[in-house]
Amino acid sequence: MIRIAHLSDSHFDERGRLADVVAVHAAFLDQALAEHVDLIVHAGDWYERRSTPAERSAVADFLQAASRVAPVFGVKGNHDQPGDLDILPRLDSPDNPVEIVDRPGIYGSGHHRIEVCAIPWFDKAHVAALLPADAGAEAARLTTIQAAGLLLDSLRAQIAAAQASGPVIVVGHLMVAGSETSTGQVIQGITVELSPADLHDLGASYVALGHVHKAQEWFGGRVAYSGSPHRCNFGEPEAKGWRLVTLEDDGTFVSNEFRELPARRMVRLEKDWRESVGQGEAIASPAELDAMKDALVRWRVQIRAQDLQHLDRGLVERFLIGAGAAEVQVEAVVEAQERARAPELARATTTADKVRAYIGSRGLDVEVDRVLGKVAELEREAGNAAS
Repeated sequence: MIRIAHLSDSHFDERGRLADVVAVHAAFLDQALAEHVDLIVHAGDWYERRSTPAERSAVADFLQAASRVAPVFGVKGNHDQPGDLDILPRLDSPDNPVEIVDRPGIYGSGHHRIEVCAIPWFDKAHVAALLPADAGAEAARLTTIQAAGLLLDSLRAQIAAAQASGPVIVVGHLMVAGSETSTGQVIQGITVELSPADLHDLGASYVALGHVHKAQEWFGGRVAYSGSPHRCNFGEPEAKGWRLVTLEDDGTFVSNEFRELPARRMVRLEKDWRESVGQGEAIASPAELDAMKDALVRWRVQIRAQDLQHLDRGLVERFLIGAGAAEVQVEAVVEAQERARAPELARATTTADKVRAYIGSRGLDVEVDRVLGKVAELEREAGNAAS
């Protein structure tokens, strides 16, 4: 049997709980070691943005530890910047090789029985850059479709040739048409899209995907996103983890199992302040405070537009952090103020009648004559300015 650990979308980010990211990757290696995996593949997005020294150090430490478990093969993701991955394959890894590539093609995996077909990230911008400056949107669309088709045809032929010597798997950072995000939204038309059938028809034993952070699969697990190993933002409530893929020695697919990792919990607190604006204990109940200890807290309140000025986001965040939350995101769902016109206001013709009708419809406690005097004063000033 051949056992493959499929991981992706690590997003090592110094600005976003780097210690959490390091810890969850250490947990992944513990699980991979316990499963006696033969190969670790990473399907791209090692970093969140242009890497920092701290992030590069964290990735290097992870890869050196990973190479003591099994050979490591990875591809470039859309978040990975030019040059940021170049040094990683040159790390001192005496136990097993580390290879990370940014060009499509067939590569040795470091495991003597498996070849890897790599498909690093490419998008419409890459294709459009090759077109004449005056090429239109339709020409770019058709050229992109043609380029993707030619790439798949080439890789299909390379996979067929490589299978003469053993099993082949695909590792790609790709957008699969019809895949779902963590919010349940189906992504369509953003970049170059390949269908699950396109990838399955390449003929590989398994297609390991990265890019979408929600784990999902097609063709009985033969084509799959592993999802991200941790919650990269507050919109990812689903379980996080990696995939353990088992093949027969001849490459016949056996199974694909999702293995959960101890990503930091997420707690969502919903509040309704449309009737009265709350503070202090109204931010969270005692039971909610207990449940959110050491968690990522997404605090969302429904509030009227006219009361939005009373929502102190900083106060809410400080209160929840002080009560034990690891990180807080405050969101306001604003209910638009209804401005129904009273019948008296609709019938009013003069400025004075309109003012009286408006004050009456709103129930305002003001002196009507004083307001009318101010209106008359403004109208005189406007008339003088016009003349």
